[in-house]
Parts: sequence; C-alpha cells; structure tokens
Amino acid sequence: MLAETGISGVTIDALSRRLGLTKGSFYHHFKGLHGYRADLLQHFEKRESQAFIDLVEALPVDDGAGKLRALIEAAVADEASVNLEPRVRIWASHDDLARACIERVDAQRVEYLRRQCRAITDSELADQTGTMIYLVGIGSGHIVPPLPVGEQVRLCERLISDLEATGTASRSDGTEGSNS
Repeated sequence: MLAETGISGVTIDALSRRLGLTKGSFYHHFKGLHGYRADLLQHFEKRESQAFIDLVEALPVDDGAGKLRALIEAAVADEASVNLEPRVRIWASHDDLARACIERVDAQRVEYLRRQCRAITDSELADQTGTMIYLVGIGSGHIVPPLPVGEQVRLCERLISDLEATGTASRSDGTEGSNS
C-alpha cells in the first residue's frame, strides 16, 4: 500500500479492508498506527538494505568489483523497490521517524559501497566512487522521466570499470595507497 499510495494512504481502515481484518485485530497486533508505521520502517530498513548486503556477502565472490556488480544486479532485479523507495523518501521529508530510518539506510548503503570500492583500490577515488554509485541508484529514480534501469546499470558499470583501471594502474606504478 505504501508503494501504491504513499504514507497518507496507509490507514488502519485501509489496511483492515485490504487484509480482511477487523480494526480490533489490527490493534491486537500493533500499537496503533504509529506502532505499525514504526514496524513498517524497520521492515523497510531490513529488506531494502541489510538483505541486499547479506545476499551479496553470501555469494562466492571475494573481490570488491564482483560484489558491487552482484549488488547492482540484485537491486535492479527487485522490482518491488522501484515505487517503494521514493514513497519512503517522501514520507521522510515530513516525519522524523521515517527520516531517521532513511538516514540509517543511506549511511549503511554508502558505507558498504565505499568498502567494496576500497577493496578495488586504496585511493581517495574509492570513497568518491562508492558515493557516486549510490547517487546514480537513488537519484536516477527522481529525475523526470526516471533514468531507465539499463542506463543506471551502464553508469554504475562505468564507475566500477574506471575504478578498476585506477587500481590496476596504481598497482603497476607502485602508488597504491598513496591517496592520489
């Protein structure tokens, strides 16, 4: 419902109707609408952030570039996120609880991307590239019209390939770790 209508459409009446439950049953499971929304944000955070990281970490891939590519592949394959992410970000623009959730999600995602980029090359460019990959993924859904998924993947691949080339060049000339 959140992905369809935004947070304003997520009401106890609407949820009860959709699930075929009584309002009493809803209150039995949740501490009112505020409790439900807090649980919803917790679910979003786990599903839209940690679950992707866990998926990639469970793969038999041990290099940063491979993990980045696997993460991007998993993210673009998850069609449920396409409408959900912007709705949660809109919600966060006027709700402190949702804002705190998005801040944690953004920090966790960016740090994971940066860590994988640092596994490719130990340079200042690694953290910048991790941030740029994230901005492509988040920002591309907010421009009008949204950037097609294939173009998002191509941009991220370009960033990863450029970082790999930088890592290879710095290893061959002995500058690895110089933050140049």
